[in-house]
Order: sequence, then structure tokens, then C-alpha cells
Amino acid sequence: MRIQTFFFADRTTGWELQPLSLDQLTLLVGASGVGKTRILNSILDLKRIVKGESLKGVKWYIEFLSSGGTLYTWEGEFEDTDVSFKNDENHTSGISIITESVKRENELIVTRDRNGILFNNKKTVKLSNDQSILYLLREEEQIKEAAKEFEKIIFPVMDIKASFSSSFDKDINKYSGIGEVRNLPIPLDEKLYFACKKERQLFDSIVNSFIDIFPSVEEVRIEPVPFSIETAVKHFTLEIQIKEMGVADWISNISSGMLKTLLHIAQLHLCADSSLILIDEFENSLGINCIDELTSSILSSERGLQFIITSHHPYIINNINHTNWKIVTRKGSVVTARDAAEFHFDKSKHQAFTQLINLDIYSEGVES
Repeated sequence: MRIQTFFFADRTTGWELQPLSLDQLTLLVGASGVGKTRILNSILDLKRIVKGESLKGVKWYIEFLSSGGTLYTWEGEFEDTDVSFKNDENHTSGISIITESVKRENELIVTRDRNGILFNNKKTVKLSNDQSILYLLREEEQIKEAAKEFEKIIFPVMDIKASFSSSFDKDINKYSGIGEVRNLPIPLDEKLYFACKKERQLFDSIVNSFIDIFPSVEEVRIEPVPFSIETAVKHFTLEIQIKEMGVADWISNISSGMLKTLLHIAQLHLCADSSLILIDEFENSLGINCIDELTSSILSSERGLQFIITSHHPYIINNINHTNWKIVTRKGSVVTARDAAEFHFDKSKHQAFTQLINLDIYSEGVES
């Protein structure tokens, strides 16, 4: 999935993001409190809507390219009341969708209002009025591709908390290879475990990139550890362990910076092709050596990945070309992400960064 244009508003709070165009790599910069994290969360809200959730007072518009290069436009709006009632199918409904539509290559496929849903200009049977048409019609051929693209939105979670049953080792034998596993809706650590067991060359590539950042590390492994819950089926958690120079035993209690770095590297290798990766405050828990290498990894990433990143760190901002910056400001509850071209930054990275930090709207963020 590659988002081209995005608008989002929450009428219950008055928060509104003005239409935002996004590149293959977009770095959101600006003062604290202007809404950079909220922009990422609003994209995640769309993923929730596609999964069938209803969000009170939300209004949205998004243009995106599918992995296959098809252009989709999806827009809609939920009412801002939460009065519950039951429809004819005895489905409890609380927050109805006022209007919604999907276009494929600018051709209208489906539209809805309070009177119902028109799919290919034909009225459908009565469907839930508080769930998106991308959810309700997700098995229809014209809708399926668009709905599945939202599964490729990734907001990395750096804690290892997944557990799996004793059958998992048998399950991995049925997968055809890393291409299939990348597209599975399973936790990152399970994908890493699969790579360790079945795609050793790829796993070694991830480990070598990690060791380049932490040269005191000699080896990395991921091991299943029994999970103490009382069930008939034995469960395990996956534990990442490192072997350091001069240390006899494997270390499982590794630092948060090391863990976050390894998982960032693993994510780049193990996510589905054309994934959209959201990273908030990229520098958190990372040392300067990690920031350097991971920034380089993102800039050189392949497989059609799109990145939307927020950061305050001078190194990250200075090393991502200013043509990829969006300067985020807020006036009241209305958020605007301005294109760097508006400010005629110097071609020199250092000069462009100096100009940025001297902008009043960058340092202050909130416009009067």
C-alpha cells in the first residue's frame, strides 16, 4: 500500500488534518504538540475501520495505490451520536455511517448513504449501517484488494509478547517460503523464528546488519521458551538471545536499544512487500550508532515499502533529504503538514537543516 493523499477529521474533538500528500518516505517534523503522532494514529484509525470498527464523528478521505499499482479512493463519515438501536436483522448499531464511497481507477464501485448501499449501481441486501463497506464487502473481487491493503499498515511494537502452541514448529513446514510468511498476519517474532529455522541466509543477513551496529555481539538466536499457562496444549514464548565477546553464557535480558534495533532491521526484511511502516519518534531508545545505521537502512530499503516517520533528532532530520520533510503546524485544532518546497530550503543538507530550525513555525508549531 502506498498512500498518496490523506485527509482526516474527528468532529467529536474538532481535530482536523488538512489534506496531506505523502511520498515513498515522509518525515514529519515540527514542535511537540502540533499533531505528528496524531497523524500516524489517524492512519491506524482507518485500519480499525476496515476491520469493522465504528469511530464516532470520524470523517476521512484517502487515495492509495495497491501493491499491484491500482489506484483506490475511499472516503466516508460516521455520525457523531452514539444512540444505540437494533435494525431489522437484530444487529445492535450505535454509530451509523452517514456516507461512504469507493472508487477504483477513478470509477465509482460502491456508494452508500442512510438509504443503503449501491454496489455496481445495484442496491445490496440490507447490511450493517455501522461498519465500513470495505469490511462488509471485503470478499467481493472489486473490493478485496483494497481491503487487504490495510493489513500492510505496520506500527512496529517493540515488545516480544507473542506466544504460540507446540504445533507451531509443525506449522512452519507447510509454508512455501518467506514470500508467503511475509504476508501472514502473525507477529514479527514468529516471522523471525521462521527465518531462523527455514530461511537461514535471510536470518543471517538480519543478524549481520545487527552485528555491524553492535560489534561486541558474536551471535544471535531466537528460542522457544515454555510459557507457564495451564492449558492442554503446551505454549511457548519466543526469546531473542545474544552471545557477546568474552561472555560465556547466552544473554536473554538484552537492552531495549538493542532489541528495538534488531526488530527494526527484522521488520524491514520480514514485512510484506509494499507495506506502509509508521514510526513515531524514531530516535527513542536508540543510541547514535543505531540511528545512523537504521536511517541508512530505511533510505536504502526496497520491495516498495513506504515510510511515515516522526522525529525531533537532528541526525535523522539532517540525513533525510529536505524534499521528504513535511513541516507540521497547528492552528487551533486544525493541523497542516506543509511541503518543504514552500520554504525554498538550500540544496545543502546542513544549510537546509539550519534554515528549518530557525523557522518560527518549526520552533513554535502553534499558529495564532
